Amino acid sequence: MNHETIKQLIESEEPLAIVRYFEWAIFSRSYDHPKYILLKINHQNIDIEEIEVPDHLTSFLVSKLFEFEKIIQEEGGGVWERYNFRAKVKHIIPYGKICHFITY
Repeated sequence: MNHETIKQLIESEEPLAIVRYFEWAIFSRSYDHPKYILLKINHQNIDIEEIEVPDHLTSFLVSKLFEFEKIIQEEGGGVWERYNFRAKVKHIIPYGKICHFITY
């Protein structure tokens, strides 16, 4: 997905979730490098679509986090959602696909 499309998705009113995790950085030999993934509902395939946010869009994404509700905060990362993403996923996506996505 190109960068402009990701920006438009973040600025849209579509239900989304943001997952932050820390990646091992060889140069610092630690998990100091935060990475972000957008989760959105794919209505055509009735699935959850995962979109990796490029590093240069991280500051833009972080500036938009005030629009999201933090639902999980742990040492290894965090999850934010907006417009009841979890409730909509539970309602639209079949349970088997949700389980497969979580265990994948």
